[in-house]
Amino acid sequence: MKKLFSIILLFTCFNSFSQELVFQQVFIKAHDVEAYDAFLKNHFSKIHQKRVDEGGLFAWDAWKVVDTPQEDFTHMVTYIYDFTKEPAEWNAMEALGMNETQMSSVMKNVSSIRERVGKATLNDLASVRKKGAEDVPNIMVLNFMKLKNDKYGSYEQAEVKLNKSISSNSPRQGWTLHRRLDNYGTDTYYSHTTIDWYNNYLDFIKTGMGGIAQSDPDKESVNMNNLRDLKQRVIMYKAFQSK
Repeated sequence: MKKLFSIILLFTCFNSFSQELVFQQVFIKAHDVEAYDAFLKNHFSKIHQKRVDEGGLFAWDAWKVVDTPQEDFTHMVTYIYDFTKEPAEWNAMEALGMNETQMSSVMKNVSSIRERVGKATLNDLASVRKKGAEDVPNIMVLNFMKLKNDKYGSYEQAEVKLNKSISSNSPRQGWTLHRRLDNYGTDTYYSHTTIDWYNNYLDFIKTGMGGIAQSDPDKESVNMNNLRDLKQRVIMYKAFQSK
């Protein structure tokens, strides 16, 4: 992931710098969170670090949902790859130094402690970073957005306009806009995601603190609500990432 954000810093915030990069998000429901974390650390991270090292993946990372049991997933794993390149062949058993029997046992065990509950493929439309921000902030606030009336241009331009810069005194470290590439049918739960990046969970909580509201939403916020619905917001912290 550091490599990705290093590239971001080389471009004007809203250039189409990553139009050849595809983001695949896999949502995991772990029945035994500690056991699944151990699997990520001892097996999964080694497999996919090897894929990164050999050029088969651009980057990968794993995120854990902050302790909110009402969410329908506990982890999110993201694979980032260049869709213009042929997928590189790789061997998980070789990466882990296992034989077929050992690998089969590992996969059987992990299947018993987690299930995949969703997957989405997206591209990066726009990103902005606060000056001096960490390469990969520790907290991701993932916002699932559902476009209204197919107004892609109006919505995406409004998001960019609203988030074109981050003030130096803001606790937010960055912002990202993704569009789904596998968005089939009118009943799809979400068409886009945005990500607000923070250094720690307390910084995110501070954004909602304060007394009784003294005014209603401004015109830009009202216009945004006419263009999309915020379907869900999930806060996650960084668990693992590629080097």
